[in-house]
Amino acid sequence: MTSRSLAAMVCLLASTLACSSADDAVKAGEKAARNASQQAMDASKNAASSAMDASKNAAGELADSAVDRSKKAAGDLMDATASGAKALFADLRGDGELSASAKQWLRSQASDATTIEGVLARGVQLAPVAIEAAKVLADAVDSDTAIEPIFQAVAGDTREADAAIGGMPRVEVIDGLTVGFKQMDRLDSGHHVKQRGYLVMWRRGDHLVGFVYRSTRTIDLAKLVAQTPRLVALTQSALDA
Repeated sequence: MTSRSLAAMVCLLASTLACSSADDAVKAGEKAARNASQQAMDASKNAASSAMDASKNAAGELADSAVDRSKKAAGDLMDATASGAKALFADLRGDGELSASAKQWLRSQASDATTIEGVLARGVQLAPVAIEAAKVLADAVDSDTAIEPIFQAVAGDTREADAAIGGMPRVEVIDGLTVGFKQMDRLDSGHHVKQRGYLVMWRRGDHLVGFVYRSTRTIDLAKLVAQTPRLVALTQSALDA
């Protein structure tokens, strides 16, 4: 073998070794890249799984907290309503007289003698008749509502009484009677639930007739007006009896 041939073989061998090293380097790089990519994907999956678990836990805790708050609010409302209803009926009288709450409200509003409160303040409750009306009206409402009948002889001129009724915030003509409605604010017989009330009045001959309508719920005036004809008829029937 000549020196030229030997040199050529050496060059060929060196080139082959160089190519093999380059291929190995490329393969090693590709493997490293694949490993890095797989590790990144695994890390991403683990992170996503952890985030999802944390989110589920947080959502579960939030839902449990909301349920607990809802249960507590419902319990508080039931307790308050029960206390209000108890106070509502504990304040009622059984002798035909108005409750202390109703009397106090009427007195507080009676500074003007021309108003319905002023006219009522000058009169006297005819308790025996009011008792009979109370028996009838008590069966006409639900357990969250109380009705206190009012029955008085007109003190003074009936025209004054008519003017006082006509001056109430809302007036309706029901079965030929002029019926006035006035909201009673701060009608409280206890410290738990503010009771709502309406004074409903009309004149029958020489008597003032009506009732205090009380409830532990919000009173819809339109609904009260709608059921007043029935309550008026029941009251009139009790008076006739």
